[in-house]
Amino acid sequence: MKYLVLSVSLLIGLTACGQNKSNTQTLEAQVDQMLEQDQYVEALQLLDGQTESAEVLQLKEKTHLNYGLFLEYRDSQVTDMKEKMNAALRQYVKVLEINKNNEKAISEIEQILGIYATFGDRKPADDVLADLRKMGWNV
Repeated sequence: MKYLVLSVSLLIGLTACGQNKSNTQTLEAQVDQMLEQDQYVEALQLLDGQTESAEVLQLKEKTHLNYGLFLEYRDSQVTDMKEKMNAALRQYVKVLEINKNNEKAISEIEQILGIYATFGDRKPADDVLADLRKMGWNV
């Protein structure tokens, strides 16, 4: 009986010690699974509920980037191109707020702005332009 209690106590102790490490891995795994299923809003909600850390910021950056790419290239629910591009630009701005050197977000913004430049009478939404200007973009 004494060994049984000791074994159970040891098992509980080991489980408790391992939970902190597995929670971190579980968060990343949960976010990755949500991204695979195009559940970007849900992934961001999960991350917003976490204590801010380097890992959480990195996962937010990844989620916003993937959300922007989804909106720009694959979202079949929104058919209006201006709406799609503005939504994507908003996500890329959020990426750059986390990491101003994210090359993929920068290149996607440049690409979208280049397309807008070919249309003399069209431009991104005013809120998007304001955010880009705050970040140093000449738009």
